[in-house]
Amino acid sequence: MLDLLATPPNPTGASAPFWDACDRGELLFPKCGRCGHLFYYPRRHCPLCGDPGLGWQRMSGRGTVFSHSHVHVAFQGGAWDGQLPYTVVLVDLAEGPRMLSRLIGGDAAAVQGGDAVSIVFPQIGGRRYPFFERAAAG
Repeated sequence: MLDLLATPPNPTGASAPFWDACDRGELLFPKCGRCGHLFYYPRRHCPLCGDPGLGWQRMSGRGTVFSHSHVHVAFQGGAWDGQLPYTVVLVDLAEGPRMLSRLIGGDAAAVQGGDAVSIVFPQIGGRRYPFFERAAAG
């Protein structure tokens, strides 16, 4: 299997619980305590109502591909040449939010909108990243 690369995050007070959960193999999204809005990416205030009273909800990690793009240019330098092409996906999660991520696996190049995907947490450089794989048909 390809040795994966990823740009390391710089967790903030708002995003540290998200990244800590990823390191445990869990997907957690912020949820507003006032209006109940569940959202991605982590931030300090609800993007719907502006309230700072946020909690966290565990996500199933299952979803469908809304859109995708195959990247053929190593924007992050020559070290990424061996990653090409790689696939970026927008995933509509079963619980509602849409998440931007990377699709991995030998069949990533065959992805289509509407394909079922599930979360995986490969370890890259001491941190686990929330990537997706195409779900087995059936």
